[in-house]
Amino acid sequence: MDLIWVAVIGAVCGVIINYFGDVLPIYRKPGVPICPNCSKRFSAYNYLISFKCKNCGQGVSTRTITVHIISILTTIFVWMFPYQGLSFWLTIPLILFLGVILVIDIEYHVVLIQTSVIGLVLLFLGGLFIQGFSLKGVIITLLGGGAGFVVMLGLYYMGILFNKVLSGIKHQEIDEVALGFGDVYVTTFLGFLVGWPRIIGAIVLAVLISGIFSLFYLVILSLAKKYKSFTAIPYTPFLIISALILPYLFK
Repeated sequence: MDLIWVAVIGAVCGVIINYFGDVLPIYRKPGVPICPNCSKRFSAYNYLISFKCKNCGQGVSTRTITVHIISILTTIFVWMFPYQGLSFWLTIPLILFLGVILVIDIEYHVVLIQTSVIGLVLLFLGGLFIQGFSLKGVIITLLGGGAGFVVMLGLYYMGILFNKVLSGIKHQEIDEVALGFGDVYVTTFLGFLVGWPRIIGAIVLAVLISGIFSLFYLVILSLAKKYKSFTAIPYTPFLIISALILPYLFK
């Protein structure tokens, strides 16, 4: 397979990710995408060729184009540098699934229970392909998922406690939470994928990356005079990025 065909596969992945990123938050299942401007049906032609609504002429979002570009580059990268020894074709479902999770969480700040269930099954199987279908491989995969669940569940409840304490100090209700329960699901199925003890390293790396990003993000908001206290920043992207790059950093 040459580079051109790999790029084409990446482009197709981008279309699929954008499609599910558009319909799942609305229907919670596959459905007909609609134009956000005129609410008319958005066809496959709009995704593949015209990149604009045929009814009102509204162009596709920046997110749509960005997803296409990142999807192509990611597909080329895993073709050249396989992820944890997985074959190219076994990596494609991971790109599709994690891409959908990223798009929905960044855009809507939510991790859907429907995608979480699929993730638990898909990434458990992915973990077995990586760790092996032996008893040892199963144990490493299960321990990774279990550790991810326990650690993130603890952080989730610590975030709730922190909000309650801060609300009491400031005498005002704080609705924004540091972590959502969707992050617990995400860390669980990512734990299946990377296994034990790598999931601990992935969580630590996610904390570091999110901290650096948050610092720069808050500085930019402050300079633009748009800073607001307790601005919510989706955490799932940092977990996914950390789980994906960790095996490349520490073999």
